[in-house]
Amino acid sequence: MEKVDNLIIFLAEDLIIIIVLATLAAWFKTTAKTRWQFAFTIVLSGILALALSKLAGLLYFHDRPFVVQSITPLIPHGDDNAFPSDHMLWASTLATVVYLYHRRLGIVVSLLALFVGAGRVLAHVHWPIDIIGGLALGALGGWTGYQIAKRLLPDGQQAAIDE
Repeated sequence: MEKVDNLIIFLAEDLIIIIVLATLAAWFKTTAKTRWQFAFTIVLSGILALALSKLAGLLYFHDRPFVVQSITPLIPHGDDNAFPSDHMLWASTLATVVYLYHRRLGIVVSLLALFVGAGRVLAHVHWPIDIIGGLALGALGGWTGYQIAKRLLPDGQQAAIDE
């Protein structure tokens, strides 16, 4: 059981680091012409996703699973609002942006993001609706940031590459 718990903890807490590294790799794979647009897209998408997350958290509140079920979560966590999952929000935002610039790598990062979400649920710190909310808001933030960035920094308009 300890090995399974360790895997869940890795998925819930540490896998996001690999997503960040994959995003950095995607940035290096991007042509010099689109690098600034990619970086701007990441920053803008993160700001938009965070704003959407804060708004959603104000509109919808529910306790975390470990609070409701009176159990100890696999990872230490405060008993604040569970909705939406910040980890899933960030993973989904990065996955969306990577996908829009590098489709194949984006698919891999998207799968990793889903594993992050599963880990958060299995660690008893989020409900599935929190993961779905984080995924949707992150994807919306990533897509919107990309649309704005390609209009503000048009030099990289050929950014979406199907490799």
